[in-house]
Amino acid sequence: MGSFIAVMALAALFGGMLFFGGVMTPLVFSKLPPDVAGPFIRAAFPRYYLFIIVTSALAAIGLLIRGNPWYALLAVIVTGVTLWLWLEWMPHLNAVRDAGNQVDFQRGHRLSVWVNAVQFVIVFVLLAGLAV
Repeated sequence: MGSFIAVMALAALFGGMLFFGGVMTPLVFSKLPPDVAGPFIRAAFPRYYLFIIVTSALAAIGLLIRGNPWYALLAVIVTGVTLWLWLEWMPHLNAVRDAGNQVDFQRGHRLSVWVNAVQFVIVFVLLAGLAV
């Protein structure tokens, strides 16, 4: 049962992260005017982060049941970092952007992109580790 939960949660997480970062976000910014695209993505991020939190937590539970505590720890780290991004970093970035501080916003945005990329790699490694 743990293997099923872990694999399904990690597969959903991997696919969701790939779709959001690789398809949805570029599509929104290429097809919508900037005054619509920005608020749209801003509204999507809490849902994206909630999706990551739920699926990575489920993966951690499945990995613990499966007997992979180190893998579970990595999934918990993804969960915890996403909680921080959602509850602390995103409101900070929104406030910085709303204040018109583009330099700090761009710097903070780059950090969040890198954090998300590292999370994506962790999820890939976990999923690949279960496949072999």
